[in-house]
Amino acid sequence: MNLLILLLALMGGVHAADNYTSPDQVLARFKEEPEVRAVQQMALEYSQTDPRYLEGWMRASKSANLLPEFQVSYGYSQGYDDGSIYLTDPNNPTGDPLLQPDDTSSGVDWDVDLRAKWRLDKLVMSSERIRVISEAQDVVKLRDKILEEVTRVYFDRRRLQVEMLLNPGDLKAQLKNELRLQELTAQLDAYTGGRFTAALK
Repeated sequence: MNLLILLLALMGGVHAADNYTSPDQVLARFKEEPEVRAVQQMALEYSQTDPRYLEGWMRASKSANLLPEFQVSYGYSQGYDDGSIYLTDPNNPTGDPLLQPDDTSSGVDWDVDLRAKWRLDKLVMSSERIRVISEAQDVVKLRDKILEEVTRVYFDRRRLQVEMLLNPGDLKAQLKNELRLQELTAQLDAYTGGRFTAALK
């Protein structure tokens, strides 16, 4: 039993030798642990619901239509010229035309067409921006829920730590409280991607 009490003391639990006279003295035992605001920020970063992410999405949706839509088309035509031209002999106007090679003829023509199109109406309110606004509202609701849950679990854990410190109880109560403390710690780790436990070390 003494070994368990010592273990709980090292983890912020029982410390029978201390005599506390104020709440500040009790809470000072946990000053090495992250504050609630720090844990909330860990959870927002892990869930990517931090307001900075939303601001970035809104900026991206607003500037997405600054660039034009490009259209490129190309084509070619190929003639079947035999490379010769027909000339009339001025000395023999009624005779057959003369066949003479033409070295300047080309049988392939290439055409390339490039167009840029801007949608000025989308610079004001595009469908992409409307979609981002709708998704941002869902993210805000999720963020509020995460903050509410993290705050609740954080202070449930802190109340349990204080209870374990001031009223250790018998071995059965200590074991029950220790398991509950581990459970609440695991919940905070789940919300923060393990950042909470990492901050305790």
